[in-house]
Amino acid sequence: MVAGEAAMDTAFTCFNRKSLETVLPHRGEALRKIDGIFYNFSAPDRMTGLKEIREHDADLEGHFPGAPTYPGYAQDEFVCLVAAALLSTVFGGLKNGPYVVQKIVRYKKSAAPGDNLIAVVKLHERRNKFFIFSADIKNQNNETVAEYEKIIGAVS
Repeated sequence: MVAGEAAMDTAFTCFNRKSLETVLPHRGEALRKIDGIFYNFSAPDRMTGLKEIREHDADLEGHFPGAPTYPGYAQDEFVCLVAAALLSTVFGGLKNGPYVVQKIVRYKKSAAPGDNLIAVVKLHERRNKFFIFSADIKNQNNETVAEYEKIIGAVS
């Protein structure tokens, strides 16, 4: 399914973790950093991702005993999964990528068990096989957790 085909039937699409397998090449544990996505066909350059940080999330192990904190690398992977789902939805299934090749990020606030992360990823431009995005992650209180000024992804 490409975005243009579905747009005739519905205003937006929602994917849970299982249905993400239809737009992402990831499987199993690789998908545990994202719980779902929303795509609004009236804003084809953006996608929203959702992640609930659970008490026993594997990424919390060792970060930090007594004060668990969701690490930056897990937030990065979350944002990149949303970006990959956006590309796959807009441009059709991507079997080999995208691969993130560079990112500029500022972490603003820590995230912990019980927090719900909302990532909004925006596609700014395409240059041949390269795609340039920005993104923000906010928590359930609308507080900025991380800002991604530039994410460059490539498909092979």
